[in-house]
Amino acid sequence: MKLKKNNILIIVNTYFQLIVAISLKLNILKEENVDILLSDRSYNAKKIFYQLKRQNLFRNCYYADINFVSDKKKNYFTKMLRVIYPNMILKHVNIKQYEYDYLFFYNKDILTISILNKIYKVNKDIKVCRYEEGFGSYLEDTNLGTEKLFNVISTLTHKPTINKLTINYYCYNPDLMLLNKKFIFKELPKITREDSNFVNIANNIFEYNIESYNVYKRKYIFFEESFFCEGKDIDDLNLVLEIAKIVGKENLIVKLHPRNKIDRFKKYGIITNETVGIPWEIIQMNNDFSKNVFLTISSGSVLASRLYFNDKIKTYLLFNCTNKMSDMVTNNYFKYLDNVNKKFGLDNFVIPQNMEDFLIKLKGEINGER
Repeated sequence: MKLKKNNILIIVNTYFQLIVAISLKLNILKEENVDILLSDRSYNAKKIFYQLKRQNLFRNCYYADINFVSDKKKNYFTKMLRVIYPNMILKHVNIKQYEYDYLFFYNKDILTISILNKIYKVNKDIKVCRYEEGFGSYLEDTNLGTEKLFNVISTLTHKPTINKLTINYYCYNPDLMLLNKKFIFKELPKITREDSNFVNIANNIFEYNIESYNVYKRKYIFFEESFFCEGKDIDDLNLVLEIAKIVGKENLIVKLHPRNKIDRFKKYGIITNETVGIPWEIIQMNNDFSKNVFLTISSGSVLASRLYFNDKIKTYLLFNCTNKMSDMVTNNYFKYLDNVNKKFGLDNFVIPQNMEDFLIKLKGEINGER
């Protein structure tokens, strides 16, 4: 007797989330009817959407034009209306029906909450699952203003909150989780270079080719973060310029953060990647960076080396070298690094005490090459 397939919707806002969604479909959900919704919150998202549709991996592919939404700029009355009336958001989403058995998501934002509200009206038994988005997912659960409003309204209307509806949390390393939640943590199959099916599908969606890698043929790679686009005053530009003085501009490339729409480094003669729409995990999956040096303030991208590909690459974490501490660097951040070290080994990672200490170490490394 053939069992009924579940109807599942996966909401995706970033390209790493898309990578996880592909992994979910190819492994955990391969026998289910799976639809995917990609929002326009990542660079070049419409192009990636059409590439995704061509793969025929998901039953339906939907697109959400919701980049106009900014929770920071809207007052609580507007947020409340959007939570109460999900069609204010859903009119910008081309989903044709909301008869789902499961909803998979990462961001607890207005898009997810609006869709969950709509599905719940159709199916009170909807099961909700969260999935990880990099190392930040392991540290703490950010409670956005939108979610707080949703929780209040849910209480008043006797409806369950998104946390109460969430049953499972899918992640690559459940044993590293620091969240104090009563979810059931389930392990995702690791991303691996040996999985040719996954590699081919991911490469086709993001149009990876050797030209995508050539720009990274510099020994030193600095990973920019989202501080600038979020209006946070961390002097990462000055840090990059100091690095360039020591290693030489010709030997350095800045990997731009996909949400930063302004290239601040180009006018200083610093090389940056032009393949912003290709996730770093795809670049690294296809190439050997064992002879490179990675530098970042607190970007989780540098941890992909150990977590997913078991690569040992010299890496500098520079959160002690800026005028303000990255808000990612919390007590849980250090606990997480300690747990990663115990499980995978981080002997190739260096954490300078301050800018002076870092520049001394970097100069010593350059002198050692000569």
